[in-house]
Amino acid sequence: MRVLVVASDRLGNPSPLTARAVTAGTQLGRVDLLVAGTRSQEKAEAGCCLHGVEAVLQVTHGPHFPPSTENLAQIIAGLAQDYRWIVTVHDTFGADVMGRVGGLLETSPITQVNGILDSGTVTRPVQAGQAVARVVMQKFPSLLTVRPTAFAPAAKTENLAPVRYLALPEGVLSGEHHGFYPSLSQRPDLNQAAIIVAGGQGLESARSFETVAVLADLLGGAVGATRGAVDAGLAPPDLQIGQTGRVVAPDLYIGLGISGAIQHLAGIKDSGMIVAINHDPGAPLHAVADFSLVADLFTAASRLGEIMMARKNK
Repeated sequence: MRVLVVASDRLGNPSPLTARAVTAGTQLGRVDLLVAGTRSQEKAEAGCCLHGVEAVLQVTHGPHFPPSTENLAQIIAGLAQDYRWIVTVHDTFGADVMGRVGGLLETSPITQVNGILDSGTVTRPVQAGQAVARVVMQKFPSLLTVRPTAFAPAAKTENLAPVRYLALPEGVLSGEHHGFYPSLSQRPDLNQAAIIVAGGQGLESARSFETVAVLADLLGGAVGATRGAVDAGLAPPDLQIGQTGRVVAPDLYIGLGISGAIQHLAGIKDSGMIVAINHDPGAPLHAVADFSLVADLFTAASRLGEIMMARKNK
C-alpha cells in the first residue's frame, strides 16, 4: 500500500516539518515523497535521505513556474490514483493545498491527525482539543493533514532514495513567479521554536505588547499571541497560536496576560513546560501551567528580563 507525502513548503524553502509527515506516512505504508515549486532540487536532496522514503518524485519545471497551491493541487490530483493515502503537514501551506486537492477529487480531507491506529483508522482532536475522535477511512485515496507536534521527525539515512523526475501535467495553471517577499524577522519560526513567549489581551496596547518581544529576544525565543490579542490589533495574525492559528510544541512556553481560553490551550497543550503570568488567580491558564505566577505581568516580565541580562553578562 503506497503513500504519497507532499513536502511542506516554507515560503519557497525546504521545511524541516516534512520529516514529521514522512514519519506519519510510514505508519500507513510505503512512502513516496513529492517535491515541487522553487528550490525543488534542494527539497529533493533533503527528502531522499529521510528514513522510510522509497522514492522522491521531483516535478521539473522552468524557473518561473508559479509555486502556488493551485498548481500543486493539480499535480497531486493527477497522481492520486496510484496512492491509497496522500499526506502532508497541517500548517498554512498543507491545509491550503489539501483542501484544493479534496475539491478536485471530491473528497473531504481528514485534518489535524494526531495519531494513526492502523491502516484505516486515525485520530484527530475535536472540541478545541478537549476530546479525540477516532476516524475510520472508507474512501480512498484518503487525504490527511497531520499535526507536526504529534510525530517525531524521520531519521536520516545513508541509503539514499532514488529521484524520479515528473513533467508538469496538462492543465496546470500558467503564470510567472517573481519571488517571495516575506516579512523579515530574526526570531525563530513559531512552529520550530524551542522557546515561545506569548501575549494576550491583558497587554492592552500594541506598545505594551513589546514587553513580549523584549523577553522573547532575551531568551532567544519566538513571539506568539492569542486570538484576542490579534483581533484587538496588538499583534499580527501570523503570530496567532491556538485552534484557529498555529499549533506549537516548544520546550518552554511563557504566557503573559493570557487568560487561557480552550481555543488557545488547544494550540499549546503539547508544550514541554508552560509558565503562566497573570494577575488574575482564576485565569484558566494557571490550572494547566507547570509554573504559575499571580502577579502584574509588566513587573514580572521586567524582573525576568533583568535576571536574563545578569546571566548573559556573567
